[in-house]
Amino acid sequence: MKIRKKLLRTTMIVAAGLVACFATPRAQANTLYVGSCHAGSYATITLALAAATPGTVIDVCPGTYAEQLTIAGPGLDNITLQGIPYTHSGVTTYAAVIVPPAGGLQPMGTIFDTDNGPGSALPQILILNATGVTISHITVDAQSNQSCGSGLLIGIYYQDSSGTVTDSVARNQNEGGGNGDQCGWGIAIESDGTGPSATPTLTVSNSSVHNFQKNGIVARGNNSTAPNLIATGNTVIGVGPVPGNAAQNGIEVAFGATGTVKANYVADVLYATNSSAGTGILFYASSGSPVAETNTVDSANIGIGINYDSGFGGGGSGATISTNHIGGSLMLEGIDLCGNNEIAEGNVIYNSTNAGVFLDNSCGGTSGSNETVKSNVINEACAGLLLGTGGSNTTAPNTYLNDTFETVSGDTCTPPAMALKANLTGNSTGQHAKSRP
Repeated sequence: MKIRKKLLRTTMIVAAGLVACFATPRAQANTLYVGSCHAGSYATITLALAAATPGTVIDVCPGTYAEQLTIAGPGLDNITLQGIPYTHSGVTTYAAVIVPPAGGLQPMGTIFDTDNGPGSALPQILILNATGVTISHITVDAQSNQSCGSGLLIGIYYQDSSGTVTDSVARNQNEGGGNGDQCGWGIAIESDGTGPSATPTLTVSNSSVHNFQKNGIVARGNNSTAPNLIATGNTVIGVGPVPGNAAQNGIEVAFGATGTVKANYVADVLYATNSSAGTGILFYASSGSPVAETNTVDSANIGIGINYDSGFGGGGSGATISTNHIGGSLMLEGIDLCGNNEIAEGNVIYNSTNAGVFLDNSCGGTSGSNETVKSNVINEACAGLLLGTGGSNTTAPNTYLNDTFETVSGDTCTPPAMALKANLTGNSTGQHAKSRP
């Protein structure tokens, strides 16, 4: 009996050892490495993705990688692509930078752009029909030299996919030589409802987006789908006054998409003429009840804009805009409410050429009505509130500081000196530009 117990115990120990031997390589296989800072690394990210399975973590060493990547589900669901630091001879380097390959970016994926019609995408990283894909500590740099002739240039593009972009950079998504067309996005999610989820969510946090040609961070549906954007703690910087026909938007939620835009810094999204308007945060024909909260927007034609548009499914209503700090040069309005049932509350708005808040009924339908505008501080505007000619609204209490007029009826505010000049010369004042997606 004692011999049998000893043999049984020995067998159990051997079996446990075999399990441990098989389990260890399997656990190690869940992390793959790219670059020169780790033994057993792949030379390219493309090769690592080809070897990956769902849930794999791909650690990318500092360096520059001339690649165009596709992360497609379900085979690459829950993938994490992340840059890692490397310390050598007492010096630590961080940046894992993805640039276009030598032959340039090729069309991959589809754009459900209901403004210009469907077309091809030119993404540096395409996440396609996948769930839970995380991009972390990665820089995508389009180097300001990619042509948009065969598609729309995008740094990181989630098509019918969900996931997270955090602590990353999207820069130079433009053709170079001037910002003249509707091309060039930093980070984007779009959905036409055919992916794993009809309402995928992309979270973009603590990232830097700059020198884009058209839009910084974007969420778009196709009028009947509702992808969700959560944008938190990002810095989005445009290129300043732009000529041509590409009014920039810092963060855009459009065409049925919805979102929460919170604690971001957006600046320098300006259009050079008064025929259109660069907008810091834009909800255009959006769905649900989007939120813009505790953001800072500087130097935009319109700080935060809400637009109803019957041509794109209506939408653009029910937003909450609260506790934002909005101001800077070349402001038309701090907040343009061209939907209905919005709440603009607790915002600090300064240096607005036309108005601090515009209750704008020029978008059709019941736009500019059923708005609540209260507890805002409006400093140095022509009109603290520009009331439009819409329906019933709640417009008190607010605090007015150094404004030419506290409230003005109609769609424009003309300072007294400009009104006198117009009467003497016959010049028109107060042409009003609109946000464009």
